[in-house]
Amino acid sequence: MKKERRYSTFKRYVLAVAVLGIVSGQGFAQFPEDALRFATPGLGVGGRAVGMGGAYTGVASDYSALFWNPAGLVQLEHGEFSLGLSHLNFQNKSTFLGASESFTNNATQLNALGLVFPVQVKRGSLVFAFGYNRQSNFTTGLSFEAFNPNSSIVQTFNRDGAAVSGSPGGIAWELYLADTTTDGQGRRIYYSPIVDRVTQLGKVLEGGGLNNYSVGGAVDIAKNVSVGATLSYVSGTYKYDRTYKEQDNRNIYQSNINGSPLQFDQFVQDDFVESDVTGFNAKLGLFYRVPDRFRFGLTAKSPTVFRVQESFGTTYSADFDNGDKVKLDPENSKGEYDVATPWVFSAGASVIIRDLVLSGDVEYTDWTQLEFRNANPDLIAYNKEMKDLFRATANLRAGAEYDVKQAGVRIRGGFIYNTSPYRNDPSSFDQKYVTGGLGILLSEDTMLDLTYARGWWKTFRYNYTGSPKVEEDVTTNNFNLTFSYRF
Repeated sequence: MKKERRYSTFKRYVLAVAVLGIVSGQGFAQFPEDALRFATPGLGVGGRAVGMGGAYTGVASDYSALFWNPAGLVQLEHGEFSLGLSHLNFQNKSTFLGASESFTNNATQLNALGLVFPVQVKRGSLVFAFGYNRQSNFTTGLSFEAFNPNSSIVQTFNRDGAAVSGSPGGIAWELYLADTTTDGQGRRIYYSPIVDRVTQLGKVLEGGGLNNYSVGGAVDIAKNVSVGATLSYVSGTYKYDRTYKEQDNRNIYQSNINGSPLQFDQFVQDDFVESDVTGFNAKLGLFYRVPDRFRFGLTAKSPTVFRVQESFGTTYSADFDNGDKVKLDPENSKGEYDVATPWVFSAGASVIIRDLVLSGDVEYTDWTQLEFRNANPDLIAYNKEMKDLFRATANLRAGAEYDVKQAGVRIRGGFIYNTSPYRNDPSSFDQKYVTGGLGILLSEDTMLDLTYARGWWKTFRYNYTGSPKVEEDVTTNNFNLTFSYRF
């Protein structure tokens, strides 16, 4: 199978190697960015936690502690039922060869569903919890279009002037966008006049996400000191659809190719990837509290070993002005591989000053420990390159909550700074979020939390080796509604 590797919206890994997949027909669709995608969590769980900027390791006083710091569950003296919904609005403004274009994609999902059960003990607290949490959301998108006066993807398939080795072949040759001829030295070479001056356009859609099915508990081991653990089964899907086109909108390629009329109209490449993902992980937590004054938490999340089963394929076609159309639809491929994520360590603290809560978190991840396992040699070879490609990061989160008791309302705000895991990225590629929210006390036992988080960062991609950059300016709007009832 001849297949061009894809480039996801997540990143743009070493695209100079992309042609190798075409030439050698290697049947795999993975890059380090694929491993990174599955390893990177989303904003998190719980309206209150997200409203406080995810600075919840040292707060952890509701069901979402199962996700943030299970040791904090000991603070719940009553049972709790929690239900959360989230909506993501993803906006991407692309700039390609000076031309700008915007694209929007949306997704609405169940964010959390769970129960907490305290157990009566002689001293301290013992609490269990279980439920569903939406770990991450892969919904993104992109569109772009511009006239490229300098290059064409056709040359990555069958370069003009390249020697023919054995029988002729290649995507451009099979689509009648290239032919063979003899040069002045009698060598057989490829001939393709489509080297530049084409309109290039494309659209990318990504979707899916990862879900946690978790069970956990916490127990006091000393006065105001607790430990806890969460075990999670992770499952989800990832979908990628990309259409890339080159068009002769200026009618430049109407000449002959070795005596035959070319009359090139457009080239189309359609890529797809569908992945099923499963894995397991554990999170351990420690929590210390001075009631109504101060709280401190530590967590360690074990590596998740994901099993990824993929189907992927590419379809190519060429259209000509005389109505002819040539299409290549190779058989789809399947693959399986494992992704092992790094350990993740978090520390957080919160202080209570009358009706005000202030909190802060730091989260450390060494992304150089990300690796592929149980895969073909080409994919395993990326593990060495990821040591240089990625870096360790410390993500920062800060939040506040003010309780307007006379109105039964809690006002929240926060900030999240997630450093890009790519070693050479500038700070503009780091993800930044501002968050805000309201907690509305519907009754003595019932709370409704409304949260909004706005994120922004930059990234880029290439369409093929030697292509100009498609620069991306990403903005996200996340809405969360959580209903909780204590009994």
